[in-house]
Amino acid sequence: MPTKNTIPIFFWWTGYLVIAVWAQELSGGLDFLSPGLLICLQSRHWWSAVWLAVLWVLMQEGVGNLVFGVSILFYAGMFLFFLVSRWILEPENPFFVIAFSLFLAIWSWGALNGAGAFQELAAQLPAFAPWVAKQWVAYMVFWAIALLAYRRWVQHGRV
Repeated sequence: MPTKNTIPIFFWWTGYLVIAVWAQELSGGLDFLSPGLLICLQSRHWWSAVWLAVLWVLMQEGVGNLVFGVSILFYAGMFLFFLVSRWILEPENPFFVIAFSLFLAIWSWGALNGAGAFQELAAQLPAFAPWVAKQWVAYMVFWAIALLAYRRWVQHGRV
């Protein structure tokens, strides 16, 4: 039975998706979907993370112009790094989130630029340091806000 002031999980993730997509559009392409997966992983909702990753991949691969598989590569690396790094630090530790966000920002840049080079795209690719810095801050800030909201308003069930 839902408690007072909680949001059903379906509506939470639907709202999260809408906000993340708009944030991505307004920021010029920064990733705001990955912090949601990090919340699932930190909460040990493994199947929720898998379903959301499948949804994110289908959405990103369907609207992008890069070769199929870049999102799969990115999220596979994200899951693998999470599983390896949680042996070193507790996932709730703020330093874990800082380091994990930095890794994701670097990994995202590498995956996108690798795919662009693989396809021989003539597009101007973003410079490493400014793009990684912006993405790193976006990951940390969006994750912190989303985690606080998730803990405050979400029924802790499955997706």
